[in-house]
Amino acid sequence: MSVNLLDNFSSSPTNVLCLINAGLLNGFTREEILDIFERFGDVENLIMLEGKSYCVLSFKKENNSAESYQKLNGSFCLKDESKPLYLCFLKYTLLSFQETSKVWPTGLILKKNFISLGEEEKLLFFTHTQQSESQTSQLKHRTVKHYGFEFLYGSNKVDKNPLSSGIPVEMEPLIEKFMEFGLARPNQLTVNHYVPGQGIPLHTDTHSSFEDGIISVSLGSDIVMDFKNNKGGECVSITLPRRSCLIMTNESRYMWSHGITPRKSDVVDAELGGLTILRREKRTSLTFRKIRTSECDCKFTEWCDSLSSKIVDFSEEAADQIEKNHVFHVYDGIASHFSATRHSPWPNVKSFIMSFPVGSLLVDIGCGNGKYFNCSSSLFNIGTDRSSQLLKICRNRDDHQVVKADCRVSPFRDSIADAAICIAVIHHLTTDERRLKTLIDISRVLVKGGRALIYVWARDQQIGIEKSTYLLQKKSEVSSRAEAYPTAVLPVHENRTNFKHADILVPWKLNFRNSNSEELEYRGSSESNPSTYLRFYHVFKEGELEYLCSKVSNITVCRSFYDQGNWCVEFKKE
Repeated sequence: MSVNLLDNFSSSPTNVLCLINAGLLNGFTREEILDIFERFGDVENLIMLEGKSYCVLSFKKENNSAESYQKLNGSFCLKDESKPLYLCFLKYTLLSFQETSKVWPTGLILKKNFISLGEEEKLLFFTHTQQSESQTSQLKHRTVKHYGFEFLYGSNKVDKNPLSSGIPVEMEPLIEKFMEFGLARPNQLTVNHYVPGQGIPLHTDTHSSFEDGIISVSLGSDIVMDFKNNKGGECVSITLPRRSCLIMTNESRYMWSHGITPRKSDVVDAELGGLTILRREKRTSLTFRKIRTSECDCKFTEWCDSLSSKIVDFSEEAADQIEKNHVFHVYDGIASHFSATRHSPWPNVKSFIMSFPVGSLLVDIGCGNGKYFNCSSSLFNIGTDRSSQLLKICRNRDDHQVVKADCRVSPFRDSIADAAICIAVIHHLTTDERRLKTLIDISRVLVKGGRALIYVWARDQQIGIEKSTYLLQKKSEVSSRAEAYPTAVLPVHENRTNFKHADILVPWKLNFRNSNSEELEYRGSSESNPSTYLRFYHVFKEGELEYLCSKVSNITVCRSFYDQGNWCVEFKKE
């Protein structure tokens, strides 16, 4: 909201007044201003600006404005009785006015009137009785008591040694209400008692300590809670009414900080529109959590203490070496055997390809043996791959148009392709930066309005009771014990089982019946010396691929879905 008061002053009476020293910044409420001025006539509008020491008021009639100016300006004492109120006329209300809407954090749920007045009274009586009868902690900005387990302020973790007293039975009616919404039964409770002027610093409850779903019930007074995005830095303030229940899930739980600024009043939305001052009263908050018994497996890896301790920090040199030894060399060594197992196009990929009109140009980044080139005879196809042996198979099969290239930097000109696919490729790249660079390059090659389909291997190989085809295939008799691969630089995955790590090496046991002499020569191997190769994979968590796509500035995700053990995204270039 912008106001140009200097150009708006009027030397003669109008129906619009500026209250020069009576704004939200000075601690005035809408109710106080209206109480002073409504005695002079019908008030048409009152605009109070956040962070400003003035406000603008308009009457329906000019004579009401003139009368209030005559009787109040310079003579009416404000509430502190030491400073008079100063007024001036304005030509019109505001030169420009722009409302800014609040965008709530994803996953934040606020349920107003969650409990009745009677339930609130009982809870307040119980918590204040407990405060006087038992040991509480006096922190800088509030009084605190824990049940079940102690929440450790400072680290925002939990002491997993149980306290002598669990969550009181008096909280059971609340807990039953939580469970009606599908929330897990909490086993930790923190009771905070605030007096006006007290607050709590911005913080995020540590991922490894608590499950998803942090619940806060407000008793005794409304309050404004501040939220800050740990990624982008944007902030939003949300009013929590007394007797409300706030539930933090998903992004709001894992990717946003929350806190309460220590002050005695808040600027809030008024019931009849505009802003006003809300003076704080004594408030009690009940925060319920469920202690995590295993490591966090959320998708917000950048802020997750569990996952950050597992994520391998690859240097450029290490990343190059791993991809060289465990991707490039492997596929050149197993090309014929690999190709023999990759003959049928996946239905959803084929449907995507068939959706483009006759004459469209499709680029296949990481085309492998070229199995998607024959999905539609009405398209022009061109592919890239890093494996020389797989490219030879492509050329020998149907003389496909292919070129050797790294998926991060394709040799194509900008904006030439109507369609692009990148199937089971990006998960072979060792770092987020490399995976992102590939997505950016794919968007570069697409024409405006062009679409791309990306498939990556999912860490979740079972959704509900449905197992992926990978888990259902015959288990290979390949050892995945660490001692079987003493030189392995990463965890070695046990084939046909769920993944335990994000960055892994997956064994491939070579079938020599499907290999040619050139590949055997390339490997320096022979049929009497069977080989097992270890392929590098970064398996994706749910939402991780979409999050990576969100970092590409000129694309929009059209859809994301799960397909037989893969996370998939279709995006469009804007």
